[in-house]
Amino acid sequence: MGASVGSDDDARRTFARLKSSGIDALLLHENREEGPAFYERLIPLAQAEGIELHAWIPTMMRAELLETHPDWYAVNREGVSTAEKPPYVDYYRFLSPCVPGVRSYLADYYDRMAQIEGLAGLHLDYIRFPDVILPITLQPKYGLVQDREYPPFDYGYHPECRAQFKAQTGIDPLELEDPSANEAWRQFRYDQITAVVRQIAERVHARGKPLTAAVFPTPEIARTLVRQDWPRWPLDAVMPMIYHNFYDKPVAWIETATREGVEALGGRIPLYSGLFIPALTPEELAQAIDYALAGGASGVSLFNVESLTDAHWQMLKTRLAS
Repeated sequence: MGASVGSDDDARRTFARLKSSGIDALLLHENREEGPAFYERLIPLAQAEGIELHAWIPTMMRAELLETHPDWYAVNREGVSTAEKPPYVDYYRFLSPCVPGVRSYLADYYDRMAQIEGLAGLHLDYIRFPDVILPITLQPKYGLVQDREYPPFDYGYHPECRAQFKAQTGIDPLELEDPSANEAWRQFRYDQITAVVRQIAERVHARGKPLTAAVFPTPEIARTLVRQDWPRWPLDAVMPMIYHNFYDKPVAWIETATREGVEALGGRIPLYSGLFIPALTPEELAQAIDYALAGGASGVSLFNVESLTDAHWQMLKTRLAS
C-alpha cells in the first residue's frame, strides 16, 4: 500500500485501519524536508500496529540538484535537458543514469536511508527514463499522438551516454537515422538503468534491508515506454503498476499482465500486482485482487490509501482479513 500520512494521530489511525483490513506493509513517501527523522518518528507507531514501513523514494526524478549539478540531468534527442525544459509536466526533472556522479549520489542517498533503524525496506519509484511514449489513455491529456518515438520525448542523449555508447559501438546515437530501430542503442539504455539499480541494491543489501520497485505493468511495456528491463534487476520483490485504465484495458487484463511478469521473473522474486484504486469500484477491486492472484502474484499493492473510500475499506476487510 502506498501513502503519505499527516499527524501522529492520523498515522496511528491509518496504521490500525490497514492492519485490521489485512494489509501488512505501507510504502511511505519520503519527506525531504524532514529527512530520516520523518521515518524515525513514524516507525514506532507503525510497529505498534504490526505494520511494516518502507521508504518510498523517487529515484531518477529528483529536483534537488538543479542548482548545483544542472549538467547531471537527462538530455533528449533535440539536445534539451530536463533541467531546462522537462517533458509533460514541470516536475519531470529526470537525472541521467550515465553520469558517474548521479550513480554515486543515488547510491549514497539510499545507503543513508537504509541505515534508519526499524525501516523495513526501501522502494524505488521513477527508476527509469522519462516516458518516450505515454500510456494510450494519457496522451490526449497532453494533446499528443505518440505513434512512434519522437525526439522531444526520446531521452538518453546526455554527452556521457553518447560517449559511452560510441566507445562501445563506434556510433554516436545522434547520427542514427532511426534510433528506435537500433537494438544496441535500446539495450544500452536498458543497461544504464539496470546499472543504477545494481549499485543501489548493493548498498541497501549490505545494510541488511530489502529493496523493491514500482515498475511499468509488463516487461514489454516497460522496455518500450520507459526503458525498464526490470526482470533483470536484483530486487527482493517487484510491484508492477498494472493500472488497466491507463492502457484502455478491462479489469481482467490484470491477470494477463501479472502472468507475463511472473513468467519473466521465473520465480526468482515475488511479484505484487499494483492496482490503481481510483479506477476501481469496491466490487472491481475485489475482482482485481482475484485476477492478480490467478495470474500468479504473491499479493497486491494498492495506490493509494487516500483513494480508499469506506466501501473500499470494508471490501478489503472482507476480502483480505479472513
